[in-house]
Amino acid sequence: MLGFCRLARYFSELEQKAQMTRAATMTRKLGTLISVGPRRQLLVLQAIVQLGRARWLLRQHGWASVSARLGTMIAALDVPALQAPISVADLTAARLARDVGWAVGAIARFMPFRAKCLEQAIAAHAMLNVRGIGAFTYFGVSTVSGEIEAHAWLDAVGIRVIGYPVPRDYVAISCFVPATCSAL
Repeated sequence: MLGFCRLARYFSELEQKAQMTRAATMTRKLGTLISVGPRRQLLVLQAIVQLGRARWLLRQHGWASVSARLGTMIAALDVPALQAPISVADLTAARLARDVGWAVGAIARFMPFRAKCLEQAIAAHAMLNVRGIGAFTYFGVSTVSGEIEAHAWLDAVGIRVIGYPVPRDYVAISCFVPATCSAL
């Protein structure tokens, strides 16, 4: 009986330490959010809304409805010819694309649902689209584990926005390109 009491006390202390660690982590994250400035804070709020919207759209309307909003689907092998290298005029858009990726990636871990790569790519795509920045949303698969596994990632103006690094065993099979590139 004495051993059980010690074990129960040990697990209780362990749980208290874990709670204190979580509280300290949340306090540190909140401090970081406060220190990044109003522009990035707004991006984080928009990322929260867009991640929730992406989750809702996928659950309520399904993939067919969501994919229609992403652009024109082409074979992934055709994409490199469509993406132009970053020019001096694109530097502002590139910085914004990087910041959108940061905001979506940073807040995805704290959503009340599991915001997977697909939801993150859809959210980042929507945030960039509103700002007039075309995004290339890739879909890839891997069969290394014996099962088909999928992954989504997104590029914009030559910047790797979200979903990176892409594991080596994943092969891009399709890409949704912005409307400005679909005519090429």
